[in-house]
Amino acid sequence: MNKILLLLTVCFSFSALKSQTVSTQFGEVVGATNGAIKEFLGIPFAKPPVGNLRWKAPENPTNWTIPLNTTAFAPECPQKKFEPDGSSAIVGNEDCLYLNVWTPQTSNTANLPVMVFIHGGGNQQGSTSVESGSTPMYAGENLSERGDVVVVTIQYRLGPLGFLVHPGLEPETANSTSGNYAAMDQILALNWVKNNIANFGGNPENVTIFGESAGAVNVGNLLTTPLANGLFDRAIMQSGGPVIGNYLTLRNLGVTFVNDFTTTGTNVDKIAFMRTVSSDDLVADQTQPLSGGVVGMNWASTIDNVVFFDYPANVVQNGLHNHVPVMIGSNKDEMSLSIPPTVTPAMMSTLIAGAVPAAFQTQAAILYPPGSTNAVARDSYVRLLTDKQFTATSRRTAECLSKNQNEPVFRYFFTQKHSIAALQPYGAYHGMELFYIFNTWENTIGGQAALFSDQDDSTQNVCLDYWTNFAANGNPNGGTLANWSVYSATTDCYMDLKATPDGTNCGLRTAESDFWDDVISYIPCTALLSVEEMMEKGFQIQCFPNPSNSVFNFEIPEKLSNYSIEVHSLSGELIMKLVNKKSIDLSHLENSVYIAHVIFNDQLIGRTRIIKID
Repeated sequence: MNKILLLLTVCFSFSALKSQTVSTQFGEVVGATNGAIKEFLGIPFAKPPVGNLRWKAPENPTNWTIPLNTTAFAPECPQKKFEPDGSSAIVGNEDCLYLNVWTPQTSNTANLPVMVFIHGGGNQQGSTSVESGSTPMYAGENLSERGDVVVVTIQYRLGPLGFLVHPGLEPETANSTSGNYAAMDQILALNWVKNNIANFGGNPENVTIFGESAGAVNVGNLLTTPLANGLFDRAIMQSGGPVIGNYLTLRNLGVTFVNDFTTTGTNVDKIAFMRTVSSDDLVADQTQPLSGGVVGMNWASTIDNVVFFDYPANVVQNGLHNHVPVMIGSNKDEMSLSIPPTVTPAMMSTLIAGAVPAAFQTQAAILYPPGSTNAVARDSYVRLLTDKQFTATSRRTAECLSKNQNEPVFRYFFTQKHSIAALQPYGAYHGMELFYIFNTWENTIGGQAALFSDQDDSTQNVCLDYWTNFAANGNPNGGTLANWSVYSATTDCYMDLKATPDGTNCGLRTAESDFWDDVISYIPCTALLSVEEMMEKGFQIQCFPNPSNSVFNFEIPEKLSNYSIEVHSLSGELIMKLVNKKSIDLSHLENSVYIAHVIFNDQLIGRTRIIKID
């Protein structure tokens, strides 16, 4: 009897691990069968960025002839990993540019929606294999199987290895700028998806990028770069939005960082030396990106005129971003896990004094009262830090996008609490929704057996369905789900995401968001001018093909006459002007990014970015 059981066990294990071979443009990869899903873990999408390739744009991997075994996660990128208990450890390997694929089928005719996830971690920690609750948080098998989608998770260089801006690197590039290596990693990974995902059952013309925290920042940034044009078709930002740093500021920080290692020789000499420093030493002095409820972005993308050409708000307000359907939102209690467990009224008053300018402190105390009990003080502490860093910023991004594109925007507010009594005081904390989107809460210590409640099950079904509907159609609605209306800056309606979702609410923490806008003297994003209310709100010119090596064609409404199209360089120089023409020929111009303006009655009514390539 024991022999029979052993034989059955061996046969079952063999079946579960049955290999799957798929061809890519660089060579064959061998994955494994995981239940109904085929998974491929650790597929290289770039050469290892080591040696002279450190702080260089990523390059395609070298072709291989022997099928590559892809059944285990690749090492995380070098980082100082901070644990919830405050401890830290230096981990990772510079050879870390790999991605993972989970798919229900590997037929190249399946044409399934593709969901590409970009992990968070303040752009200085995190990986595709990160564990929480003793389970890989971003494991894609449940999302792939239950949502009938192809799931891809990618890694990118972190901290100084992914974002260093320094004068010693500038002579190496045609534009004499540096930085944005992490963003280029993400773009190369998306190119890999575009070129290879069909063989994994995915539709390369239906790709959704989604990310949380710094991953959402990176998703938002990808909306603003022409290098990602056409590489994705929808975008989801969870607890974050686009952030691009000032080049000179980040350059000065880079100089200080390098000078801590060496002050000898020219800037070029210093970089040559820095390429000999171990990656462990480069990340050893990194500080916690999330501390005391305050999110720090120690490393950020920057305007380099290669990847990014302007600040996100300017790009979107001018309609020059990548126009795709967008979902964006945040959680009700983002900062609840990262503040002290006990907050007194005096601590709350101290927070207001430190986080709010003097002229606004009285109003802050009304919106976020210190109260007379620790419970009231802690609730205000969480809400203040959450609204300042997430609720208000999410609204700004949703407003600007909704005003400057025809594609729909959908906003959410995740409010579900875990059913475990010990976790309920923390509410909907930062990153919590990921467990339910990936359907991995059921695999955690806190979600095992009886601990996994009907509320947990409903929440994960709701999140998975909304996310995969959006990935499939650019609209989260479908079936018996509560209706999720398209976002409008006028009404600020949103989906309350929880076990029983509610899409009837409008005006999300409006007074609080208005307050934080006033604090920073925020000027709301406006839409471009339009003819007849700018062609019924937000006239957007469409150009095709784009990129092109010569002729660009424009879709101009028939009711528009006596208009002109102006072509400008990125510096603003007028290069050419055509009157009442719908095509322009740029074959005589250098390969570059240009801006086309549509002028009517001496008013700019629309503009778009055009890319001239050979």
